[in-house]
Amino acid sequence: MVIEGVELQAMPATDPTIRALATAQQAELAAMYGEDQPLVALHPDITFTLLTLDGAPVGCVGLQPVGPALGEIKRMYVAPTARGWGLSRILLDAVESQARSAGVTRLRLETGTKQAEAIALYTNHGYRPTPPYPPFDHEPASLCFAKDL
Repeated sequence: MVIEGVELQAMPATDPTIRALATAQQAELAAMYGEDQPLVALHPDITFTLLTLDGAPVGCVGLQPVGPALGEIKRMYVAPTARGWGLSRILLDAVESQARSAGVTRLRLETGTKQAEAIALYTNHGYRPTPPYPPFDHEPASLCFAKDL
């Protein structure tokens, strides 16, 4: 899918733009699920892809290493003002490509039970439900998915 004005750029988790998008994502989740949800620290080796639209940062996705061939999608986010244009599919394709290049053969992720759009995105991209993994294994609002690349 090609959308005019979209650019993708690799960024470290410490980048202020990435931090701002991740903070917005966490605030949105807190409003949806409550403040008592666990905040999972990011792995120091996580790498992010920043998505800009006409130069403005509107989305991001992180790839976190978990094991030799296992990666986890973290902090996938598209700003509310940029939703509905297929940008999340572009981010998901980008993180899968990045994972393959890094030798990852399986990607996993966690999302919430109230995030119907996210669940549809992942299942339409071939992600299948899996048993919850730590630290989500005792979170009733968590759904976990995985995909073999």
